[in-house]
Amino acid sequence: MKTKTFDGATAWGPVILLVLVVASWASATVVTKHIYLKHLSTPFTMVAVRFTIAGLFALLIYWLSTRRTNSALPLVGGIKPYLWGGIFLSIYMIGLNTALIYISATLGGIIFFGLNPMVVLIGGYFWLGVKSGWRQVIGVLISLSGIAIVISGGDINKLLQSLNSGNLLPGLALMIFATFGWGLYGLWGKRHTSPLPGASLLSTGLNQLIGVIPVWILLILFEPNGLFSLSFEGLLYIAYAGIVPSALGFALFYALLRYLKLEQVATIQLFSPVFTEVLAILFLNEPFGLELVIGTVVLLWGVRVATAPRKKFARIGTT
Repeated sequence: MKTKTFDGATAWGPVILLVLVVASWASATVVTKHIYLKHLSTPFTMVAVRFTIAGLFALLIYWLSTRRTNSALPLVGGIKPYLWGGIFLSIYMIGLNTALIYISATLGGIIFFGLNPMVVLIGGYFWLGVKSGWRQVIGVLISLSGIAIVISGGDINKLLQSLNSGNLLPGLALMIFATFGWGLYGLWGKRHTSPLPGASLLSTGLNQLIGVIPVWILLILFEPNGLFSLSFEGLLYIAYAGIVPSALGFALFYALLRYLKLEQVATIQLFSPVFTEVLAILFLNEPFGLELVIGTVVLLWGVRVATAPRKKFARIGTT
């Protein structure tokens, strides 16, 4: 039988899965806020425990999935690809969580999710030779506008208040640092991800355990009593953030990179601030406003513009 595939068409299955992954990342943000508010966990403690649990869980699932079939994957290319992935992930871990010491989560979201699509698209052009059309660029810009509406509420004073809160320059520098780390991690995964079953779990586990090593060093140096400040309930929340968004979410993200274009990955991640706002309203009792509805509509429009399939199609396949 013959099959039809559209030239440049969007595979909506991977798109929907990536949206769910991004939603899980948003839940991790809300859980982190809850932990900081209610359980007084220190930043390096939170990150070290979360990503250690995530890496070990990913490798456990990988081992269980390959044990019966004796189909363990060789470390193709040695440890080097995982080392670089871990370095990029470590930049993200350290930068994001230490930035929130100096600046608000609102401003951090603008910087991180605003710059990340540009890092991916520009980095993809120079590193992978992937060219994005005007449609993708316009879609990203529209989505950024939606995020700005959600976060600022259409009030420039709210943004200015965020700019005036905390020690701005270190926070800005660290968040930009984190953004480049995450963007490079995604590009590295796009270039080196393997189509073999279990490869994304193996990569995720090794990348996270390598990336968390500098965090443990910083924890020992600057927060030696951080582990003792954790409550059992706080540990359960951290375990959730490690297992669902970080282990399973990162592994699925790594696997989906094979099926999605860079501009799709870049744009869909812009859902995260909106999901965070909705979850914060539901679980942290943060206020709801019309700007959330308007901003979400604008963001979805931008995602549609950037990921819409072309009308041309070509027939491929055989009987």
